[in-house]
Amino acid sequence: MTDDFTITHEAFKQFERDKFSLVAQEYDRAIAVVTSQVDEAILDAVGAKSGIQLLDVACGTGWLSAAALKRQAIVTGLDFAENMVAIARVRCPQGSFYQGDAENLTFESGQFEAVVCSLGILHFPNPEKAIAESFRVLKPGGRYAFTCWTPPTRNPFMALILGSVQTYGSMDVNLPSGPPLFRFSDRTECEMVLSAEGFTQVSVTELPIKWTFSTPEDVMPKIIVSSVRLGSILAMQSDEQRRNIENVIIEGASKYVTENGVEIPASVMLTLAYKA
Repeated sequence: MTDDFTITHEAFKQFERDKFSLVAQEYDRAIAVVTSQVDEAILDAVGAKSGIQLLDVACGTGWLSAAALKRQAIVTGLDFAENMVAIARVRCPQGSFYQGDAENLTFESGQFEAVVCSLGILHFPNPEKAIAESFRVLKPGGRYAFTCWTPPTRNPFMALILGSVQTYGSMDVNLPSGPPLFRFSDRTECEMVLSAEGFTQVSVTELPIKWTFSTPEDVMPKIIVSSVRLGSILAMQSDEQRRNIENVIIEGASKYVTENGVEIPASVMLTLAYKA
C-alpha cells in the first residue's frame, strides 16, 4: 500500500515534470539566462577542467553544461523534463543528456569526478535521496556543488514577488505540496544534511545575481510563462488579486530601472562538498 508521503512526492514530481516541459522554451529565454550568471562560480568550485567527468543534475536547458564543455570537461546531463533535455541536446551536441530522476540516478557508482546542480535542489521532494545519489556516483576525492535561492530577507527579487502575493493574494493555491524553497540557503542545514550523507569539507558561499527585464511591466508576465511554482502561484490568483499583485510588482520593479532596463538584485547560496 502506497503511503501519503509517497503520493505527495509523486504528485509534485509529476506536476514539475509536466510544467517544466511546458515552459521549457520560455524558461530557456528568461530564467536560464539569469541563473547562468553563477555558472562559472559553480564550475570553479568543482575544479571543472579538460577531461574531467562531470554530471549536471537537473541540467535544464543546458547552460551550465555548455559552460563546462567550453572548459573541455566530459559532460553528462540529466533532467526530469523531456523538453528541457531536448533543448540541452541541441545546445550541447558534444554532451550526453538523459531524461531521469535525480533521486534515482541510473549511473554507476564512482562514475564522475564532479557533480553539479544549479538551482535544482529546491525541486526535489526528497533532497536527501538526491544528495545520497550524487554521493554514490562520485569517485573518491570528487566534488559536489549546488545552488539554492536565498530567502526574501536577503533577496530583493524574491521579496518583491512573494511579498506581493502574501500581501495582496494568497500563497494557499491548489498546487501539489512541494519542498521548502529556501531550505538549503541555510548554512547549518547544508552542513548537517551533506555530512549525514557522507560528504566532508562542506562550505557555503553567497553569490549575487540579477534578474533582468525590459520594463517593470514585463516582470509578472515573464515569471508566469517561464517558471513553474512561482508562475503557477501568480497565475492561480483571482483576477482582482492578480491586478493588485501586478500593480505592486510594477511599482517595486520601477525602483530598479537602469539604462539597460530593469535589474533586480537577488542572490544564491553555493554549497560545495567533497567525497573523501
